[in-house]
Amino acid sequence: MSSTTTTAPTAAETRVGGKGAGYAAIAGGIASAAAGAMQAVRTDDGNPIVGASEHAILTLIAAALVLWMPGYLALGRASGRLGRIGAITTVVGTGLLAFGMTSTNLNDQDFSWFPAVAAPANLAWLVGSVLLAVATFRTGALPRTLALSLPLIWLTSIILSQLGGNLLAGAGWAVIGWVLTVNARQGGR
Repeated sequence: MSSTTTTAPTAAETRVGGKGAGYAAIAGGIASAAAGAMQAVRTDDGNPIVGASEHAILTLIAAALVLWMPGYLALGRASGRLGRIGAITTVVGTGLLAFGMTSTNLNDQDFSWFPAVAAPANLAWLVGSVLLAVATFRTGALPRTLALSLPLIWLTSIILSQLGGNLLAGAGWAVIGWVLTVNARQGGR
C-alpha cells in the first residue's frame, strides 16, 4: 500500500495564465467599455425595435461575452474543481446571452423565446461567477480584490447596464486580462 500526501499548491502552481485568454479578455474589456460609454450617454426611447445605437451596443456586448469566455475557462483551470464548475457554468450563461443578443440584433427585436433563455442564462452567469470568485479567492489564482470582482462584473453588466455599467465591467476584464497575460509571460505559457 502506498501512502500519498496532498499538499496545498504553491503560488506558481496556482498562477493563472494564458496569453490568448488574456488578450481576448482585454479585447472583451474594451468592447464592454465602449458599449458602456454608449449606454451611459443614450436615452432609452422605450421602443422595442432595435435602433442603430442599440445594434452597436448589442454587438459590442455580445462580442465582450464571447471574448471573456477563454478568461473564465483559464481562471477555472487554475482554481480547482469548484473553479472549473464555476467557469463552465459562467461560460454556458454568457454563451446563451451572447446568442440571445445576437438573435435580437439580427431580428431587430427580441424573439418571444428570449426571456425564457435570458433568465436562466443570467442565473448561470451569476452563480458561476460566485463559484469562480470563491475558488479563485481560496486558491490565490487571482489577487483577492479581482477574485471578488467576478460577480460584480455580472452586476454591472446586467443590473447597471443602462447606466453604463459595462464601462466598469470592461475595466474589470481589462485588468483580469492583463493579469492573465503577465502570468503567461512569467510562466512561459
